[in-house]
Amino acid sequence: MTDSAAAAGEDRIGALPDDILRLVLSFLPSRESVCTCVLARRWRNLWKSVPTVVFYEEEEARFVTSLLLLRDRTPLREFVFVSFLDGTPQDAELWLRYAASCQVKVLRLAVHRYDFTERLPLPDMTLVCHQLTTLDICSVTLEERTLDFSSCPVLDVLEMQDCEINAEKISCQSLRHLSMDTCSFPEDVRTRISCPSLAALDLTENVGLTPFLESMPSLVTASVRFDTEWSEREEPYDHCLNGGYYGHCGEDSCLACHHIDSEDDVCVLLDGLCGAADLKLISTPKMQESLNIKDDSYKPSKEYLISKNLKVVEIKCCYEVESIHHIVEILINLGVPPENINILHNHESSDRK
Repeated sequence: MTDSAAAAGEDRIGALPDDILRLVLSFLPSRESVCTCVLARRWRNLWKSVPTVVFYEEEEARFVTSLLLLRDRTPLREFVFVSFLDGTPQDAELWLRYAASCQVKVLRLAVHRYDFTERLPLPDMTLVCHQLTTLDICSVTLEERTLDFSSCPVLDVLEMQDCEINAEKISCQSLRHLSMDTCSFPEDVRTRISCPSLAALDLTENVGLTPFLESMPSLVTASVRFDTEWSEREEPYDHCLNGGYYGHCGEDSCLACHHIDSEDDVCVLLDGLCGAADLKLISTPKMQESLNIKDDSYKPSKEYLISKNLKVVEIKCCYEVESIHHIVEILINLGVPPENINILHNHESSDRK
């Protein structure tokens, strides 16, 4: 604003079109956006149709609910709640349903509790949102036995962090990017992941039974990092108790093979990752159990796409162990050229950074 305009009291910002002002307000947290209603009469209702709803830091559930009830039902580009929550799971479900009803495109929910060991339970995660492209959830307990995103037909990115997953199946036909970081899978049933359009997969330091990956023919990059808890269990949950089997051994008492309905011998991870062009496996020395591998004589009973697509396999480990050589031999049996397999020890990878 020039000195002459300021001296004349000219309101340059107020002269902008409403759509531009809403765009400006969309960069503010919603609490600050609401405060602009006192600037002038024209600003009184502008915040009600801002295309974003954003809450950061510590926020009262009552304020969030009141804001949503007063807001116009105009389409939402983004709904973000990254804050401590003093409310109930019903509050969070109400907000999610509101965002879905406004055809939100990007939905981020990261709920921090005052008890850091506690996650927010969400009994109903069913979303009907035809415009949703990105779903990012953190620190929640997903209580449903099936996470079916068929009512979100253009969902492209799903990110989960520090979530407790109780689902027997996660299904999304359109999903292309899936990331699960420090999540907890069930220990009484193996979660199936059915995302045939997936192009990028990242599984980082999750606990519980390793999820069973169904066919992912579009997979390009995959990164799997196992945590120490997986390899230090007293019970071998993640490898077949009956030896020589890599899929369904037919014994109901075998937790490792539970919920794998396959006539062929399969590995719960490699079977789904076989189409990747860039594969990274990072783990503690006992990755043998995590990969559901018992010996080095694995000969797949079906032809894998791994030899046609995979260009790079990078295995990171603490130090040289026998199980790493087992994995290498299995990859070679799957058709991976030995020159495409790189084994990096932690000290080597750190030196390269």
